[in-house]
Amino acid sequence: MFRKTLCLLLLTFIVASNIMIFQVHSQDTAVIYVNPPLIEDLAPSQTFTIDVVVANVSDLYGVDIRFSWDPSILEYVSHTAKIPVEDYPDGILHEPGLLIKDEVDATEGTYWLAYASMSPAEPFDGSGIAFNMTFHVIDVGRCFLEIISSSLSDTLGNPIAHEVQNGYFDNYVPSEADILIDPAAIVDSSMSPCHNFSIDVNIENVVDLYSFEFWLAYNTTILDVAEVTVNPVFPPPVDIELFEAEGKIRVAAIVSAPITGSVTLASIKFHVTSIGETSLDLYNVTLTDSWSENIPYSEPRDGYFNNKLISRMYVDPPEIIDPTLTPGSQFHVDIKMENIIDFYGYEFNLAYDTNVLTVLGVIIIPPDNDTNFETIIMADDMLGEIKVNVTYHSPADPKTILSPETIATIYFLVENFGCTDLDLHDTKIVKQSGEEISHQVEDGYFCSLTRDIAITYVETSTNATYPGRIVNVTVVAANLGDIAETFNVTAYYGENEIGTQTVFDLPPKTNITLIFQWNTTGLQPCNNYTIKAEASPVPYELDLENNIYIDGFVKIKMIGDVNGDGIVDIYDVTLAAASYGSTEGDPNWNPDADVAPLWGVIDIYDLVTIASKYGSACP
Repeated sequence: MFRKTLCLLLLTFIVASNIMIFQVHSQDTAVIYVNPPLIEDLAPSQTFTIDVVVANVSDLYGVDIRFSWDPSILEYVSHTAKIPVEDYPDGILHEPGLLIKDEVDATEGTYWLAYASMSPAEPFDGSGIAFNMTFHVIDVGRCFLEIISSSLSDTLGNPIAHEVQNGYFDNYVPSEADILIDPAAIVDSSMSPCHNFSIDVNIENVVDLYSFEFWLAYNTTILDVAEVTVNPVFPPPVDIELFEAEGKIRVAAIVSAPITGSVTLASIKFHVTSIGETSLDLYNVTLTDSWSENIPYSEPRDGYFNNKLISRMYVDPPEIIDPTLTPGSQFHVDIKMENIIDFYGYEFNLAYDTNVLTVLGVIIIPPDNDTNFETIIMADDMLGEIKVNVTYHSPADPKTILSPETIATIYFLVENFGCTDLDLHDTKIVKQSGEEISHQVEDGYFCSLTRDIAITYVETSTNATYPGRIVNVTVVAANLGDIAETFNVTAYYGENEIGTQTVFDLPPKTNITLIFQWNTTGLQPCNNYTIKAEASPVPYELDLENNIYIDGFVKIKMIGDVNGDGIVDIYDVTLAAASYGSTEGDPNWNPDADVAPLWGVIDIYDLVTIASKYGSACP
């Protein structure tokens, strides 16, 4: 069985295939429902039809039903109002009657039907179809087929109590998210007992994440958990359980607003208690979306910790990303070794992209200045390949390197803007006997690209507002650089923070529009606040001036200062009076005149409130 909870109407329906089981308390309870209640697995370009049914009704003489759908997913094709039953035997209501509303707004995704029988028409009893609607599927997604309002009238004009049961469309096929531990491996002999280290549990490529749960297992003879911190985007209460004796952690939380993209779920700090290795096993993962459905995910990527001695040969620095290294610039990298005991020779190959770099030379650096060795150095700049072989001979003694030491330095010329791996491969470290020493190999990376984040536009939804109202601040952030960037954007009023949003992996030469909601509750009237937005700098960013964009100001008005000129006078009363009786959406609606409950209508309470402030003025 498939179960949906309709949060807006607090009703529950249960469906199996296309059958709905209604929770009707008695045959006297009227109900309006969508049939079939569930439409699923229809691909774009297909069509379907639903009925909106009025059932178990007595003495029915008029209906008013408003219905909605998501027009970005479903395209309206046609509908039929099945009134009266003299024309539609499976319909409702009798003639004669008056068709009051039969309006479709395909752009908004709404339909409004209103019909009243007229004397000498008989009242309608029983069940029948009020209308049916046919839709064309145009996209993938989920939406309610929702009865957003409904009224049933009897012959005396009294409301008929009834229940409402909506429908649901779903052809959404979620893609797999990735959940992983970062860093994937911590192999560090300096992480001796009493040291601490931290890992993040991250999720990537997720759509509509609402809640998560995961378990993490580790070897308790090597590690203890010192602290577990859930990302603040998942507000309290969060659920953290530590089973120290078993070496297990359980973490679960719910987000305040669904997340799409990538995010850190939690950070875990470990305390090292012993020497050894352990997997950091991520398992029993549950991800759910805002519809309480499970989000599929690929096999969790576990972590690994090892603080035993690891022999390795590697490129240092492992990464060079520097926009100042323009064509014609020079730089060098070192080839280093560590934790190598009693070696008597080594060799390595280093490959690079010749469109980006040109090799200038290689220098061999013996670990103890011993000169009893032979060297072969081959540099083929056409292929982008460097080969180095160093072999010691008598009377040289075997060499030992524990702490990292440079064994060779390689010099490059930047030929063009671009990126390239410095691929260290076909490495070999041998003892005097010729026996090879097992070791770990780590490559390098070079990139010379522009990195530049900018705020290009800031706009507020209004230039003046009353305290306590929400002002939308629209911010456009741009990546003017050459690689995808992740950064934070913060909006401010004056020096006060409105909020911060993280932009994940914004492609180069593109922008993104962000909306911040500024809650003005508690702000004092007669003050102006300058609005600005600021993007956090990314590494190696040279132009920081365009990271800040200052907009104009927003004025906080006194209650009743409709026109915002700093005084409540006859002009404000006149403006309010001009919109008297209007409701939100009317042509003469003025939101600045709506200063008292009931909200959404300009009435006598608003005018009295404004009049009570008459003569008030900003200092």
